Amino acid sequence: MSGPAQTLAPDPAVTGPADMALWFEVQQFMFHEARLVDDRRFTDWAALFTDDVRYWMPIVSNRTGRDVGREQTGPDELSHFEEDKTSLVNRVRRLGTGMAWAETPPSRTRHLVANVEVQHTENVDEVAVRSNFLIYRSHLEYDTEFFVGRRDDRLRREAGSWRIARRVLLLDQSVVTQKSLNIFF
Repeated sequence: MSGPAQTLAPDPAVTGPADMALWFEVQQFMFHEARLVDDRRFTDWAALFTDDVRYWMPIVSNRTGRDVGREQTGPDELSHFEEDKTSLVNRVRRLGTGMAWAETPPSRTRHLVANVEVQHTENVDEVAVRSNFLIYRSHLEYDTEFFVGRRDDRLRREAGSWRIARRVLLLDQSVVTQKSLNIFF
């Protein structure tokens, strides 16, 4: 990982039939994950994460001049959220209580995942995945919001299934005007 977010090499990550099958498999995993969140199957969604997951959204700011390239906060700096498996599971449990005021009534979301790129890593059981996302959130009668950005994921194969070992979410917005970041990305 270079800087706050991992980067993929400029060469195409998918080069042959075996890699195309891997790309398709990873893409289907990501679509399935999005459907679980949109269907509010949060317990099933949380099960897609490894026990050592890092789920992180750094803050993005506008920079000029010599500060271009330093738009994102680093790992030891302020972020929108930085979670592990325990905190994700606790958020899921809290939503299940009906006492999460920001989600009463529950939001309706639609996650669109696109431009999926897969790259092999030094670990044969892991792949680096870069994708773009568009999330639509509707809440109450008139609240609608859009989140747009990029995800840098590290997927790990555990017991024959993909699991998310790391997720870095980079919003395109430098100012978050949404009323709540309580949804899952």
